[in-house]
Amino acid sequence: MRKERSFYIYAIISCCLLACATIGVPNAYGLFYEPLSQNLNIGKASATLHVSIAGLVTGFSSPLVVKALKKIPYRIVMITGILLLCISGLVVSSAKNIALVNIMGVLRGLGLACTSNVIITMLTGNWFKARRGTISGLIMSFSGIMGSILTPLVASLLEEYGFRFAYLFCAAAILVLSIPAILLPLHPEDISLKPYGYDQDETTVKDSYKGRYKLSFFNRIFILLVCVSFLVICVTTLTSYLPSYVQSLGQSAKNAASLLSASMVGNVLFKFLIGLCIDRKGVVFSFVLFMFIALIGLITITFFPISSTILFVSGVLYGACYAVNKVAIPLIVRIYYGDEKYGEAYSTLSLCENIARSTIITSIGFIYDLSGTYLYCFLIALFACVASSLLIIYQQKKR
Repeated sequence: MRKERSFYIYAIISCCLLACATIGVPNAYGLFYEPLSQNLNIGKASATLHVSIAGLVTGFSSPLVVKALKKIPYRIVMITGILLLCISGLVVSSAKNIALVNIMGVLRGLGLACTSNVIITMLTGNWFKARRGTISGLIMSFSGIMGSILTPLVASLLEEYGFRFAYLFCAAAILVLSIPAILLPLHPEDISLKPYGYDQDETTVKDSYKGRYKLSFFNRIFILLVCVSFLVICVTTLTSYLPSYVQSLGQSAKNAASLLSASMVGNVLFKFLIGLCIDRKGVVFSFVLFMFIALIGLITITFFPISSTILFVSGVLYGACYAVNKVAIPLIVRIYYGDEKYGEAYSTLSLCENIARSTIITSIGFIYDLSGTYLYCFLIALFACVASSLLIIYQQKKR
């Protein structure tokens, strides 16, 4: 029993570190937009295009990676993904033209498809049948811990050592933090173990993960999930522009980094809290509650950015949107379609998410370039907070 417990603990630690590497480190990526734009003498929209390309490639590759895992060993997929991320980081750090940066966006996208969110949630679901909300929230909260630690550090490295050193530092962090997950089997059965809580009839108090619906990508349920996910991403995608937004208000780069760090603090806090809330109150209640918290933070950032203290508090509240995106939505997919179809369903939803994210992140750049303000983007995000909650409530009432 003690041996089994040590494997479960190792699984949690490995997934936490993988979340730090492939979600937490990219959360600080917004700090590179301005120096990349200046180094290559290009606009914000052009500087963020490679991120959009990476997101699209990740989205289209994720369903293929899920299928590949049935034939290709998990460790080979992970090692390939990590190498692609490191190669991309090495080349972008010294690139002299935007075309090469965009090509590296393709490699970055493939690397994230092999190592990031879909893989992490599959590992979590395979290894843990009980307390999925709490464990998922704990694992995903570490991406926020990494982001909150890394953001001021990267800001300092950029100021003292320049773009190339800071970018290579992030690539090295991804490599080191991903290593423990390579050694973790995809399924506990691969080492003659059972998932944690396999002998319990109910895995949560409020929700069952046995599946409610048959999987079809063109029926009303899946389309509703796509719409909800799109609206949530409209909120979370603003994160990478928070430093630029604060600087556009005439405030210092330190305040800009502080707001981004605050959102990462909220990321950590609310991901853990939403996991506890889901296990006790259910996923729909938790979804609506935490989107409301994010709405309050976003309203304050948009209309009352009058001091660094207010910006910090509102940034923390805004961070609740990450909890909805990374914890609540994957668990909703698992509740709707069950463990057996989860990989197929969530990887396809991730494809839609990444298409949306790539479109939105570039669109924000274009909107700013055309209007000279981020206000319109923030107003759209406010609408998205409300609309996503109403859609989830509608589906729950209908069921």
